[in-house]
Amino acid sequence: MRTPVAVLPDAVCEELDLLQQVQQGALRDQADEADPNYYDDILELRDSLGEAHPEDLPALTNQIEQLILLAQRQQERTPRNRSFHWHSPYFAHMRLQEQGKIRDLLLGNQNFFSAHLSCSIVDWKKAPVSQIFYRYQEEEEYIEEMGGREVEGRLLLRRLVRIEDGVLRSVSCPQGTWFFEDDQWFQWKQTRIELSGGSGSATRPIHEIGPYRLDKYLPQIIALIDERQFEIISQPEAGVILIQGGAGSGKTTVSLHRLAYLMTQKPSYFNSNSILPIVFNQALAQYISKLLPSLGVDGVEARVFQEWVAQLRQRFFPDMPSRYAENTPVRVIEFKRSPAILAWCARELEHQLDRFEAKLKELFSSLTNGGDVINVWNSSANSPVTDRLSRLLKWAQGQEAFAHLPPMPDSSIQQRIDRLVENGFPDLPKSPQALALQLWNDALIQRSALQEAITDFAPGSFSESQLEEIWSWNVRCYQRRQVIVGERVEEDGETSEGWLENQSLSDELPTLDEEDDTLLLLLYQLTTGPLRGRKNKLLQYHHLLVDEVQDFSIPELQLLLSMTPPERRSVTLAGDMDQRILAGNRYQDWNTMLQALSVEVATMEPLTIGYRSTYEIMEVARHVIGHLSVNTVWEATRHGAPVERFGFQHPGVLIAFLVDSLGSLLRREPSASVV
Repeated sequence: MRTPVAVLPDAVCEELDLLQQVQQGALRDQADEADPNYYDDILELRDSLGEAHPEDLPALTNQIEQLILLAQRQQERTPRNRSFHWHSPYFAHMRLQEQGKIRDLLLGNQNFFSAHLSCSIVDWKKAPVSQIFYRYQEEEEYIEEMGGREVEGRLLLRRLVRIEDGVLRSVSCPQGTWFFEDDQWFQWKQTRIELSGGSGSATRPIHEIGPYRLDKYLPQIIALIDERQFEIISQPEAGVILIQGGAGSGKTTVSLHRLAYLMTQKPSYFNSNSILPIVFNQALAQYISKLLPSLGVDGVEARVFQEWVAQLRQRFFPDMPSRYAENTPVRVIEFKRSPAILAWCARELEHQLDRFEAKLKELFSSLTNGGDVINVWNSSANSPVTDRLSRLLKWAQGQEAFAHLPPMPDSSIQQRIDRLVENGFPDLPKSPQALALQLWNDALIQRSALQEAITDFAPGSFSESQLEEIWSWNVRCYQRRQVIVGERVEEDGETSEGWLENQSLSDELPTLDEEDDTLLLLLYQLTTGPLRGRKNKLLQYHHLLVDEVQDFSIPELQLLLSMTPPERRSVTLAGDMDQRILAGNRYQDWNTMLQALSVEVATMEPLTIGYRSTYEIMEVARHVIGHLSVNTVWEATRHGAPVERFGFQHPGVLIAFLVDSLGSLLRREPSASVV
C-alpha cells in the first residue's frame, strides 16, 4: 500500500542533497578534464591553405598532421568521467564511524574518486570496505581486516537507493521505504521483506516491491543477499557453486555479479578470453551480454550452448555433416541426452583394450624382443588410448625412443604391431577421430548395443517400442550419411541396399542430431584426451557460468566441466528445477544431477523471494506444477490482477487473441519483455 508524503522524511532529503552534490561534483570534475577542441584548429588551418604562400605550405601541412594525431589520441583516451555510468552512479549509501571519525561511502559498479565529491563512490567488487555493507546492519559494530590491518567501527547508516537517468527514484532503509512516481513521493507501507537462508537481514528496495512497473535496468540484487551468500559469491576460486531459486528470484543477477567480482579480483587470470557464460537460448544470451558492461565487464559474450558446441565439434570432426535434423523424435533426444551411451562406450572401450592387450601378450611374450613391446605398451597405461597406440606405432617404426628403450630394429615385429593395431582399431593411424566415431556408431546402430546400454545403464527408461524407434532413427541417419560417400551399411550381416531404395535416402541430405555434437566431443576426450587448439594448447575456461542449468543434460554438463582446470575449477551453476522445458533430462532434483556429475558442489540456500511475477500468477503456477515442484518455500512480493482462463475452439483464434493482447500490453508497457 502506498501513501502520499506531505513532508519529505529526513532520509529522502539527505539522499536528494547527496545526489545533487555528486552530480555537481561530477560536472566540476569534467570541467577540470575538459579537452581542447583540436578539430576547430584543424579546420581553420585547412581553410588557410588556399591563401598561404607556397613556402609556408609544408609547415602548415605538418601542423595539421600533428593536430590530427593529437585528436586521434584524444579519442583513444577515455577519461574516467566519460566512461562512468552517471545515469545510475551508485546503489547504496553507508556511513561509518571509526576512531571517532565519521565518513560516508557510496557503493556502485565502478570507482570514482575526485576532490569535487563530498564522498567517494567505490566499486563493490574491488573495495574491501564494501563487505561491511553486506555483513552488518545499521548501528552494528564491526571488526574487519582490510589492507592488512584490523579495522573497528560502527555502521551508522545503511541505505539502498535507486537512481534512474540521474533521478532519485527510491530510498529504502530500516526507517522506511519511499519511492518517487508521477512527480510525487510516496511511502510504501508494507512489512519488510527479507531473503531466507542465512541471516535474512537484507531489506528489499522499493524498485523491486513498489506497485509500479519493473524497468529493464539491472536490479541491485547483490545488495540484498545475506552474509553467507555474499561470502560464497565473493570467493575467488570456490569450485562449483549452485545458485537455485524460483522464477524471478535473482539467480542470473547473482551469477553475473559473481562473474564480475572474479574478473575484478584477479583480472589476469579471470579475463575476457577465459570466461564463458553459456545458456540454452539466444534471448537469454543477448540479455546477459547487454547487462555485463553495466557491471564493468567488457569483452565477455554469453554463448548459446548449441552454437558453441557445434563450432567445437566441427573443429574436431570436420568431415561430419553441418546440417541438423529438424524432426528428431523425442525418444531419440531423451536417449542421446542420457549418460547411458557414454557409459556403454566407456565399457566397450575397456573391452577392446583388454582384447588388444591379450593379443599383444600372446603375440610377443615368447619373442626375443617381445618384452620390449609389452614394456612400451605398459609404460603409457595412464595415457589416452589413441596416444598409447600412436606411441607404440612410432616406436615400432623407429621414429622415436620410448621408455628408455631404443627404437625397434626388427622389421618383422614392426609388421606384426602394424597388423595388430589395424585389426584392433581400424583407421586409427590415419585419423585420431576414428575410434570416437567407431564407438559412437556402434552404440547407436547396433541394436544389441542399444539394448545393453538401456538395460545396464538406464533400466526401465525406455520400452521395447521406444527402443525400436530409437534404433530405426539412428540407422536411417547413419545410412543417409553413408549414401553421400557411396557406401552401404550392413545390418546383422545382411545388405541394406533394398532398404535404402525403399526409403529414398539418396534424396535426403545427411544430418546429425544436435545431441550428437556433445557425444562426439566427449568420446573424443575419452579416446584421444583433452581438447586442444592451436599449438597444442588446452582449450580451457577459468570460469564457467551456466544459467538455466536445469535444461542441460548430464553429458552436456560433463563436457562443460571438462573444459575447466580440475585443480582450480571455478564454475557457477544457476537454475530452477521447476522451469525445465527441454526434453531428455531424467533427473528430478539437484542431488541426482550433482551425483551424476561426480563433482563437489557448494550449494547456496535457495532464493525464495520472487520479484518478477505477482502472487496470483505464482499461485496458478504452483497449482499447475503441484507436488512436482521443488520450491516448497516461495513468496511473491506483490499482488496483481486476477488470473483468467480463456478457452478457444481453434488455434487460429487463440493466436489472434494473443497478438491483440500482447500488442496492447507493449503499447501500455514499452519495457515489457515478450519471450
